[in-house]
Parts: sequence; C-alpha cells; structure tokens
Amino acid sequence: MNTTIDNTLLALLLALKNLENPLNTQEQEALADVGQQLKLDSNDWDFIEDDLMATIHGNDALNQLYQKAKAKLDACDRPIPTDLLPTDAELENALPRESKGGTRAHFEGKPDEQSNEILNLATNVVSTEKPEETAKKLSFLERLSQFLNQPSKND
Repeated sequence: MNTTIDNTLLALLLALKNLENPLNTQEQEALADVGQQLKLDSNDWDFIEDDLMATIHGNDALNQLYQKAKAKLDACDRPIPTDLLPTDAELENALPRESKGGTRAHFEGKPDEQSNEILNLATNVVSTEKPEETAKKLSFLERLSQFLNQPSKND
C-alpha cells in the first residue's frame, strides 16, 4: 500500500470515529461492499476509491470529518509512530469474530515495513454491521488524532 491509500483509509476511520449520527442502512451496506472489494482485490484501488468516495460524499457530516482528517494526514510532515497503531489486544476487543466459531481477520506485516495493516484494519472495520460504532472502540484512533493535532517540531 502507499501513503495516499493509507491516508484515505485512516481519514475514513477517523471520520467514522467522530461521526455523531449513525450511518443509515444504505451507507453501512455501501461501506461493507467497499470492504468486500478491498478483501477481494485491493490492487483495484481506483475502482474501490470511487465507490468509497461516493459513500463519503453522500453523507455531509461524514464528508466534512473525512476532509478534515485527510487534510491533516496529508499535511503531516513526519511519519506516524508505530506505537500509535493499534495493539493486538485492542483489535481483539474491538473487532468481532467473522463467524461464531471463526477466527478474526488476518493482520500481517510489521508497522515499520511496507505492510497491509491499515488496509486490513479498514477492511475489517467497514465490513462490520455498524462501522462507526466499531471505529469508536478503537482507542488508537484517539492517539492518532492527538498526534495529528500536535504541532510539528518545525512549527
């Protein structure tokens, strides 16, 4: 994955976390479809991004939160510290099992290397029944938000 895609997905997660009103059924289904597309072929990002952005733009509150988070992520002139990424315990508590006796979705890679962590996380969150509620359970998003709101050392 690249920074642009990671920033888009992180901005979506931050927007979902801060969304005050729940998504409607159509929006939840559209995000679940995006999650399914990401699981099937994340390399087809241009197509997936079109669907994702249509859903985001269709909800004014979500769009405003997304645009604000995306601007902060794109303007960030320093790497996101790995300790801001979610812990295994946090993921275990926040993300439901895929099925009753099933296993949780797979996360791979190391935070300091090229990996699919953010993609996997976003895919799992948008695939839940209520992605905004799931995002609110992810405390790493609060840590990330605080990091983005701190002035850089160059300021």
